[in-house]
Amino acid sequence: TLTFWVMPNSLEPVKDIETLIEPFKRAHPNIDVRITSVDWGSAWTKITTAATSGDTPDLVQLGSTWVGSISTMGSLVDFKSQTDEIGSPEAFLPSAWASSGLEGTGQVTAIPWFVDARAMFYRTDVFRKLGLTRKDIETWEAFEKTLEIIARANLEIEGVKVASLGIPGKNDWNVIHNIAPWVWGAGGDFLAKDRTKSALDSQPAADGLTFYTELVKKGYIPIECLELNTAQVSSNFNNGSYAMYFDGPYEVKTLTLPTEQGGAAGSVASRNFAVAPYPAGPKGRFTFTGGSNLAVFRASKHQKEAWMLIKHLVSKDMQVQYAKASGFLPAKLEAFEDPFFTNDAARVVFKEAAKYGRIYPCVPGWGLIEPILTRRFGIMWDHVIAARSLGEMPGLIKEELKLAAKEVNTVLATGLTQPKP
Repeated sequence: TLTFWVMPNSLEPVKDIETLIEPFKRAHPNIDVRITSVDWGSAWTKITTAATSGDTPDLVQLGSTWVGSISTMGSLVDFKSQTDEIGSPEAFLPSAWASSGLEGTGQVTAIPWFVDARAMFYRTDVFRKLGLTRKDIETWEAFEKTLEIIARANLEIEGVKVASLGIPGKNDWNVIHNIAPWVWGAGGDFLAKDRTKSALDSQPAADGLTFYTELVKKGYIPIECLELNTAQVSSNFNNGSYAMYFDGPYEVKTLTLPTEQGGAAGSVASRNFAVAPYPAGPKGRFTFTGGSNLAVFRASKHQKEAWMLIKHLVSKDMQVQYAKASGFLPAKLEAFEDPFFTNDAARVVFKEAAKYGRIYPCVPGWGLIEPILTRRFGIMWDHVIAARSLGEMPGLIKEELKLAAKEVNTVLATGLTQPKP
């Protein structure tokens, strides 16, 4: 019996994975798989407790940004000698494979399972009405001009006033992920290349965040958005409140799924939407790439069987099938050749987004750094709300980045980001 911990990746997380592994169980009738769904809010604590205590499941889903911290505990099996059995690292999206083990060690402790990349959803009816095209959101400069045009139009469609852009603020679980593309697009980063200090206290990072946060002060984003999370902003977009917002590929599924199945088909947005890449910044086009990996605990007595199940889950057919069930993207490149992606204009955009996506450094200390940044960027949004003028914004952003960098450097100074030999 294999025990398998997963998080709620779809509307019916256990049922969808049970469907996924039916062929595996038929091929291996002597192997039973018991799936336990662990809530995202408690998963980090539960998994790290298991890792330190030795009381573990056989197989576990890990958020891609958790791999560095949990790998450094020495509790995961290293599969580097067996990667040819799943198609080699080149068979996976580069950004996904970058989260397969600690930087600088060559270890493969977590096999990429599925990917979460972000892109821009926009209202085609609004764009047609105002004579706008996708080219008008291609760069930061064009994007801001388009936001201004929509704001000045003061549109009301089907009884709903349409704001230019919706974004979640400080109460969102994606606070860092929402900010990262703007930091990277301006040439900034979170850690220095040698991973010994923070890179946040820099002009490029400040430039990126200033551009992003000033969109609120310029009136393109409703101030009440800063109290909302991603789910609430998504719901508002579906109901017609925004002309644009950023989200993952699962929103495509939501907009095409009937309401009785938990979707938003039939809503004003579902009848008038398209997807475009993030606007390109001065230093390039970037999006955050997240997702989840599969890992086997060294305490497992069924490591061979757990590896067999991983191979099944990252096979092309299973990658496509789970993408259809969850709305996420595959981690394997060959899965993108399926008509599910090649014949759908929205999913093609996400396929490309996954290629220019970036992840955070896969280092041991990231598990401690991420909560620090979530708190600091939350405080930053408070300052944005309180700022009396645009002129105050650059100074407020720089000060918050300086404080964030100081806290991150404290973590880095402990040596927790140095891989175990």
